[in-house]
Amino acid sequence: MNFITVINTYNRPAELVLRCLNASLNQKVPSQKIILIDQNIEALNLPEGLSTNPLIIRTRTNKKSVSAARNTLVIPENTEWIFFCDDDGFPCDDYSEKLKNIISENPTLDILAGSIVREDNKEYYTLRHDKGGSLKSFRNTKNLMGSNFVVKAKVFNELGRFDEKFGAGSLWGSSEETDFCWKAYFAGKKMEFFPELIVYHVPPFNESVEDGFEKAFKYGVGKGALVSKWLFKKKKFKVTYELMEMITVPFIQSIRGLITLKFGLIATNFASLTGRLYGMIKYLLTTK
Repeated sequence: MNFITVINTYNRPAELVLRCLNASLNQKVPSQKIILIDQNIEALNLPEGLSTNPLIIRTRTNKKSVSAARNTLVIPENTEWIFFCDDDGFPCDDYSEKLKNIISENPTLDILAGSIVREDNKEYYTLRHDKGGSLKSFRNTKNLMGSNFVVKAKVFNELGRFDEKFGAGSLWGSSEETDFCWKAYFAGKKMEFFPELIVYHVPPFNESVEDGFEKAFKYGVGKGALVSKWLFKKKKFKVTYELMEMITVPFIQSIRGLITLKFGLIATNFASLTGRLYGMIKYLLTTK
């Protein structure tokens, strides 16, 4: 198995990035290269032991979005697989061993999605990973998260990499990994979710209601735009499932918050729903 690890970083505390790099270096099945895509205005300060390590390649880019930065990746010759990992997470100790075994047992796979686990309590970071489910089913495609997935290098290129209008820092602000997964799904690529491929992640921050509202709205805009792209522009009618879910879930959660008098829950779900509807309509009106 020949693979590279790709980590992009922007405005992240150095200790988190160093932890990710060290965890990647300490894998028993080593990466061919560990590529750090540095989006910071001033280059991240790396200790000499890392900056001079021949396995680590640091590239610099002024791209502001995650998707655009990842698209600058120059894939080394003979690379078979690419492992994408977030800079505020780090792979479990035996990640590469598990990956090697999975690929050996499933030689026809094109894409593997792993799980995100909180580093503090070892619980799944998101409910969707707790529930699990095969990527063969469209309803489970959101199990692929940009902070932990592995893709064949040739498939990454075949699919046209990421749509740079999606993702943090982009026009629509989120959903680049789901957009990529849907490209793979509708292209008939073989994908699966493996919860044992763990990336540990810092726990969610305790946000104020105002910050939570703003974040939920921004993420909602991206999701709404994504649904418009695939349902209305590309005529993929399976995405109707996502349309129904993105409207009903925040509505139900808002009712729940009203009953339990959790006004923060009401606010964030109202923001999420509003953002989704806004993003969906704006995409329809502004995109050819």
